[in-house]
Amino acid sequence: MKKINEVSQIVGVSKRTLQYYDDEGILPIKRTSNNHRVYDEHSLEQIWQILIYKEMDFKLNEIKYLLNLPSNQKEQIFTTQIEKLNNKLITMKVKLEFISFVQHNGFPMKPGEYCGKTYMMCIDEMKRRWARGNTVDEGQI
Repeated sequence: MKKINEVSQIVGVSKRTLQYYDDEGILPIKRTSNNHRVYDEHSLEQIWQILIYKEMDFKLNEIKYLLNLPSNQKEQIFTTQIEKLNNKLITMKVKLEFISFVQHNGFPMKPGEYCGKTYMMCIDEMKRRWARGNTVDEGQI
């Protein structure tokens, strides 16, 4: 059995983080008669899993669910997470393209007032072109 100070040192997270996991029911911890948290090997294994899931970009409420799910049922959740992260990656690439475009070309021309599109529609159109790998010509906005 290990106390919270020792576990914090072993796992590399703050005592407050460990307390939060306990308070939120993600990592229920046994307590001594003095109400001190004590961690066993099972607790350390769960902390390891929590940290791995966090690196996989799961939210704490999702992690709590995953910890109680049999291994054979996690496959679809992992597949969904991969798709979600791939979508984020595409979004971030588009944002990088947008920044690079503005950096090298200056701000795109403001759309004409009577072009039939809102400013946001024009920006969305530029982003769609970047997402497809097409370059954006200001005259196309």
